[in-house]
Amino acid sequence: MSEPYYKPCRELEICNELIEKYFNTQQYEKCFEGHLALAEQGYPLAECQIGYFYYDGLGAEKDLEKAVYWTRRAAEHGDRDGQCNLAWFYEDAVGVERDMEQAVFWYRKAALQGHDLAIEKCRELGVDLDAPIPLATLKDISTP
Repeated sequence: MSEPYYKPCRELEICNELIEKYFNTQQYEKCFEGHLALAEQGYPLAECQIGYFYYDGLGAEKDLEKAVYWTRRAAEHGDRDGQCNLAWFYEDAVGVERDMEQAVFWYRKAALQGHDLAIEKCRELGVDLDAPIPLATLKDISTP
């Protein structure tokens, strides 16, 4: 059996409790607020979740700019779901201009962490997961 992606920690426990108590009962505002507190402290899973909440308009008004911001933070902090989501944003021009170099960069980062969808996307796009990542591919990722 493979090990879980997220290492056990208090923040993970809180995220799981928020999902169980509020998300699964469609109390999205409370779920959003709890995740936002963790995201503001830099917890990548919560950052990714906040990006999703803004993308889908759950618990907060739909806001693609904020969805990209929080998803990018999660991606930069190493969250593979955030990396895959950010790649998809670039591929489909969701809240950002279409940029296939950035899409490939982020799909590859997520794939190298075992993200199944990212691995599939890399295969579709002909990305060699064994090749080194060219530094020139990474534009200024801190600028939305």
